[in-house]
Amino acid sequence: MHMARQKIAVLYVGGSIGMIRNQKTGRMENLESLAEIHRFLPELQREVALQFFTLSNLGSSEITHVHWIEIAEMIKKHYDAFEGFVVIHGTNTMSYTAAALSFALQNLSKPIVLTGALMPINDMASDGRTNLVLAIRAAQLDIAEVCIVLGPNILRGSRAMKVEQSILNTFESPHLAPLGLFSTDVTLDPKRFVRRKRTLAAHIGFDPNVLSLTLHPGIPLEQFDALLAAKPHGIVLQTYGQGMLPEQLHSWLRSVTKKEIPVLITSQMHKGRIDLQLYRKQIILEELGIISGQDMTYECGVVKMMWALAQTKKANRLHELLEKNLVGELTGE
Repeated sequence: MHMARQKIAVLYVGGSIGMIRNQKTGRMENLESLAEIHRFLPELQREVALQFFTLSNLGSSEITHVHWIEIAEMIKKHYDAFEGFVVIHGTNTMSYTAAALSFALQNLSKPIVLTGALMPINDMASDGRTNLVLAIRAAQLDIAEVCIVLGPNILRGSRAMKVEQSILNTFESPHLAPLGLFSTDVTLDPKRFVRRKRTLAAHIGFDPNVLSLTLHPGIPLEQFDALLAAKPHGIVLQTYGQGMLPEQLHSWLRSVTKKEIPVLITSQMHKGRIDLQLYRKQIILEELGIISGQDMTYECGVVKMMWALAQTKKANRLHELLEKNLVGELTGE
């Protein structure tokens, strides 16, 4: 019996994978068209029916919330026509986009896989070709969440962070084992979300007016006041250890709370987890209504704040959304 080929949509947003190295100058240039990517994947076309969509052609540093909305709307529009989606994207801001899609498109019944490359696709040793093949394979697997595939690991999108410019280990998810691993065959982790009948819950919207700030010793208080003058709608602080910050910031935090600006704290530790009950000093943070990012990554914390602000104007509801594990982005108690 001949199995029908699965239909996979490939959305091109940009990044190195869509570039080719000019053989004369050695410089990176954009591909003329996505159809050229087909030339690099002839054998894959036999096992899967691919349809390409071009959204933009941006280096990942140029990506904003406007593009997140565009990608999410595009997936929503074509959601029923495909068994899976692959998003080709630059690696530098990929973890932000993956988190954004996780919150914008909830209750998935199929995978949305982000992939990219560190080298152009026509390089002899390019990782782009392998990554694209693995991402398309991942989009056919029994997974129903947003993931990142660069190299052999399938990582949860809302948990992944870019850690190094290396082909084997570009991304990690510090608090969660990979959802799957490509080796001679594929192993899948039982903790992943699997495909079943679910109705897509699209909550597509982001408020970009979020201030994110990393603390460092001796940071002048005037900077904090200047930041408030910019009237942010939400603040994400990257604090020390398990959520420690200098006492001199308490009065500033009080004024922020009075202005009803939500503050979410995450950790500067790569494998950090916020625990506001740990020290007596931190109890005051809870009293101030500071929201614990728990073990969310900083990238995910920023994106979740942007997303939550666009979902509700009510302080308690916002608090609840930020602290709740919505798409597997935090471990919870």
